[in-house]
Amino acid sequence: MNSEKPLLSDHRPPRCVVAIAFAFASLLCCGAVPATAQSVVPTPPAVPGPLQTPPLGPAPAPLASPVPSTTAPSSAAPSPSATPYTGRRLNAYHLSADRIAFYSNRYVLGADGRVTVTLGDGTRITGNTFYNDLRLNRFVVAGDVTLSVAGREIHGAAFSEYFDFDRAYFVPLLAEPDRWTFAGGDYVHPLFGRQMPGDTFFLPDLSGQSVAIYSKVATIDPRQSIRFSPADVNFGMARIAFPSYFLNYSPNPNFAQNSLTGAFADGPLDFAGGEHALATAHLRYDSVNHVFLAYEEHQVSEDHYLVASINPLTAPLKTYNFQGFDRLSPGLQVTGTFQENAFQSAFHTPLSATAYGSVAVTGSLPHSSLKLSASQYYDSLLAMPNTSSLGQPFYFDPSHPWIPDHPDQVFLTWLGYRHQINQLPLTFQLRSGYGVAGNGPYGEAALGGVTVNDEYSTEIGFSLATKTLTLIKDQSGHHDDLYLTGSFDKQRQWYSLPNHVDTTVATVSLTKIFNSQLTLLTQYTNVNTGDFFGAAQSAEFPPNASYFNFYTGQTVLVSPGFRGFGTTRGLVEQLVYNPNKALTLNVSMHENHDFPRPVAGPLELLGDTVGFVNFGSSPYEADLDLRYRINSVLVLDIARSYYFNFGGYERWAPQFSFQIEK
Repeated sequence: MNSEKPLLSDHRPPRCVVAIAFAFASLLCCGAVPATAQSVVPTPPAVPGPLQTPPLGPAPAPLASPVPSTTAPSSAAPSPSATPYTGRRLNAYHLSADRIAFYSNRYVLGADGRVTVTLGDGTRITGNTFYNDLRLNRFVVAGDVTLSVAGREIHGAAFSEYFDFDRAYFVPLLAEPDRWTFAGGDYVHPLFGRQMPGDTFFLPDLSGQSVAIYSKVATIDPRQSIRFSPADVNFGMARIAFPSYFLNYSPNPNFAQNSLTGAFADGPLDFAGGEHALATAHLRYDSVNHVFLAYEEHQVSEDHYLVASINPLTAPLKTYNFQGFDRLSPGLQVTGTFQENAFQSAFHTPLSATAYGSVAVTGSLPHSSLKLSASQYYDSLLAMPNTSSLGQPFYFDPSHPWIPDHPDQVFLTWLGYRHQINQLPLTFQLRSGYGVAGNGPYGEAALGGVTVNDEYSTEIGFSLATKTLTLIKDQSGHHDDLYLTGSFDKQRQWYSLPNHVDTTVATVSLTKIFNSQLTLLTQYTNVNTGDFFGAAQSAEFPPNASYFNFYTGQTVLVSPGFRGFGTTRGLVEQLVYNPNKALTLNVSMHENHDFPRPVAGPLELLGDTVGFVNFGSSPYEADLDLRYRINSVLVLDIARSYYFNFGGYERWAPQFSFQIEK
């Protein structure tokens, strides 16, 4: 068969987190798709069998006199010996048919009409029907089957290949019924009369199942990927034709990592990849950029991943994200996150750019773990411009100011494992940490307007939590019990300003399930916060702090009565209704009592959503969320909140949250 030209590196990439510049340079590189039918690996040992294994080579002409299942004449049946290896075909293989269909909800690949399967060593199987169960990693060809190997053709009723066990099974058309087993890729020397698995030639019933992808040609890399060339992809409301579609179904969870920013709708197109690589183009929509393109690339192994993305590609304000993870040993791992935001035309020199970087190393200790994390913020990556307006430098436009700040921090955290207290249904966990934060040459503000180079902090904390307790047991046996859970958390943080902050959080919740369709949840939470400055308390929390609310045109006091100490008591009642697999309705009611009282805030853009930003919690809030599975590919999610006229103007959230997910 014709092998594809390599597109992305399919070799195991280096197990390390590389610099951000190298990550984005790799987006432009090309490498290899999984090896196709020409792949050959070293010869494994021959697999002996308990029965004689006469070769097919010297037999009479094919079709006329197939090899009998009983002992063959001595001229055609030499004594068993190591057989020449014909080449393993356990990497990618080629499939063509009049109609190929991929059923995403069953992970089954089916084909009908002039089916041709070409394995990696050139062995060819033809037939009328083909099914590949991708989870079981095996395929079946049935109906007028022809096995072509070593220049010969043998007709049969069905052929089945089990990749995980390196075994193939064949029902030949002979004068007497028989069954053949092939081991180790040796199709020239069948093992006669061996016992076969009971479901060797099982064909699944896919009637009523929706098809996600249609094609006529596919290259399948077992347990890794399928390339359809060309492909019609069913997006639920329309079928869209693509010259090629690359489907990655690897069980490696590292392929699921996502570095893209949020969007209301996302249509991914995997167009290149392999066992350790995946490249995806995205057609997306949000309220700011509307319809736009984005790009994401993965490089993974069992112990690491590197994920890079550009979002959007077609708008001036671009976000470059890079995430990395590496498990250096069973007890040591490193993670990294890097982001750059640039306002630029195409990929020219940006008008302004900011960046953020964070690296964390986590190691295991006896009954605990230790984590060292460091982060850097770059409010302006570009050099200070010469232009200025009212003394404030900016890049070509006042909306792109130059900000010299460079905040950074390093923190060391110790986290104990959760331990059970004797035989009680109660667990506890301890934690502590030490860190330092700075702002480059500009320092941090301290008491009385004094600037210090660095600010140090120390924290200790503990938490108690109950296991799930059954208050009222359901006697029907449907597990519709009434459950109780609770937790208590206490933390103190000391700062070098000097001050310290105490935080206490107590939570108790009740859960009741009805007929596995309706779930009711009630949760009460009490949060106490205190920021202690001693004699400087009133200086740090003045009574006249205010802000201008452009929504109402009024100046509002931010913290009337707030002196650094506050309490929030919250009650949540939630209902989750799931009548079937397609529909989920989530309705929740929040009731909050703040001291001091909350203040209604202005409208602000939070990512892609416009919302109210309050000082404190809204006294009342109702949230509604509806999820509907349109088909096996798409899920529609619609959500909105109501704030019961808080502040005289906060009623419904300014807009619906609308998402289409794949």
